[in-house]
Amino acid sequence: MGRISKRKMLNQQPEKKDGVLRIQAGIYARLSSDQDVKKNGSVEIQIEIAKKFVEEFNRQEIEEEIEVVEYYIDLGKTGSNFEREHFLRLLQDIRLGKINCVIVKDLSRFGRNYLEAGNYIEKIFPFLGVRFIAVADGFDTGKEGNENKQMGSEIKNLVNDMYAKEFSKKAKLHLKQRREEGSYVGGVPPYGYKAKWNGKRRVLLPDENTKCIVRFIYEKFVEMQNYTMVAKELNDRCINPPYLYKKTKEVYYVADNVKDKGWDKSAVERILKSETYIGNLVQGKTSITARNEKNRIHNPKDKWLIIKGTHEPIIEKELYKKAEEIRQKIKERTTTYKHHTKNYSIEENILSNILYCGVCGRKMTRNSYVKQYAGGEARMGKYFCLNSRQTKAIGCPKSNYISKNELLDILLPLIHIEFEVLLNRPEHYITYGKRRIAETAKRTEESIRETERKIRRFHEEESNAYIDYSTGKILQENYVSFKKGQEERWNELNKQKQRWEREKKELDKQGIKYLTSIKILVKPRCAKDITKDMLETFISKIYIYPGKRMEVLFTVTFGMIRGVDNE
Repeated sequence: MGRISKRKMLNQQPEKKDGVLRIQAGIYARLSSDQDVKKNGSVEIQIEIAKKFVEEFNRQEIEEEIEVVEYYIDLGKTGSNFEREHFLRLLQDIRLGKINCVIVKDLSRFGRNYLEAGNYIEKIFPFLGVRFIAVADGFDTGKEGNENKQMGSEIKNLVNDMYAKEFSKKAKLHLKQRREEGSYVGGVPPYGYKAKWNGKRRVLLPDENTKCIVRFIYEKFVEMQNYTMVAKELNDRCINPPYLYKKTKEVYYVADNVKDKGWDKSAVERILKSETYIGNLVQGKTSITARNEKNRIHNPKDKWLIIKGTHEPIIEKELYKKAEEIRQKIKERTTTYKHHTKNYSIEENILSNILYCGVCGRKMTRNSYVKQYAGGEARMGKYFCLNSRQTKAIGCPKSNYISKNELLDILLPLIHIEFEVLLNRPEHYITYGKRRIAETAKRTEESIRETERKIRRFHEEESNAYIDYSTGKILQENYVSFKKGQEERWNELNKQKQRWEREKKELDKQGIKYLTSIKILVKPRCAKDITKDMLETFISKIYIYPGKRMEVLFTVTFGMIRGVDNE
């Protein structure tokens, strides 16, 4: 009995008013990218057919009346899967009780996946009490005798599914033929080009606005031999990156009104390694699956289709070859940077959590590399701000970097000066540190207990709301809204509890770090003695400014320690 009662409450039954059953309907229309407008009709025609059906229905029916409350339109979406934005919105409105009827032009507009379409029409919608109408197919789950048409709907769904699979094969074959003919079948043309139809072929033509910038990129790269420096040159000249040029159609931007990220290493590299600029058409790098448009597969290079001499080149082959040789050298060099070797392993980044750019506030990035000397090689490291090199951020216009050795040479004497008193009386600060950690542990335990009390109240509220819902005191729509809010609140409470528990576990580790750090300071001082734990115990942040200037913010704890010592 309990299960039957619950099932009835989930159903979105139409309300009866003045003896007439009021049906709240949503009209769904879909137009896929492969749509034949003459055969299947545009979304406007689909909606018009559904609206006329509603008008005719309301004229003929005395005991029922359909009111269209919302329209749901998915453009350029395949019927092979149901992960469509407005279809998902339709399902959400059904759950909230906003609509209890779905109207489509025909079954193919609803979906071409046989199993999923049948699952919605025959199981999910009936369970939720939702009526489904396919106008052109004469299919209406709210009419008596509709069971006789169930076999027909299953056959049509199966045909639609087979059509989608067959069309996918034909579309791939047609696409391959067009590529082999040298036709550009991609979306937005590469930066520096525009696309135009020449008979049955879509060809690339140089874009007079940006082709000179592509040449500039190649020439500067051959001169500077550095992706980032070329990106900085482009940003200094206020040139819009490809995605902003596509959006605004403006080659340049106003420096005083910049908000978006500019050119970076990746954007420059993509242009430099593309054969498109020497007149070759390279296509088929990626493909999508029929079931999921968002699932893009990267094909191996031997599967790419390269047709030479299909359009006017922007870059001479000699210049492209020079750039390619430089790119190869950079690749070989960066392979050494990125991977450990037996003799030149990469050291731990001891400053990763505390080192920031003093101009823009961004965390500094480490660059580790092998440097050649007359007597051999050694791995070196330096820190730099990405904002000062790769973007057009006005807040960080200058190059800002410092080598690891230079930084430690400044930092080590500074730490010794700051903790000069501590070095003479380490046992006093060990006792003080233990007391501070115990106080913090007590506060953390109280926070955990308070969070647990909130969680208990949360469960009580949820239980009371469910009782009110099951006894009919509150509407389903209100209960669904309550549950949605509760889910966010539960996640937040759970995160709070986990955060306090993690902090409690970290306290013991912090105590060990504290004692170890003091012992390190007492030892003979050199750069090798500095560890990540010691730095993070003593220092909250280090800011680096252009000209290798430094600002160090020590932890509050040690400022208080010095005050205690003076007493």
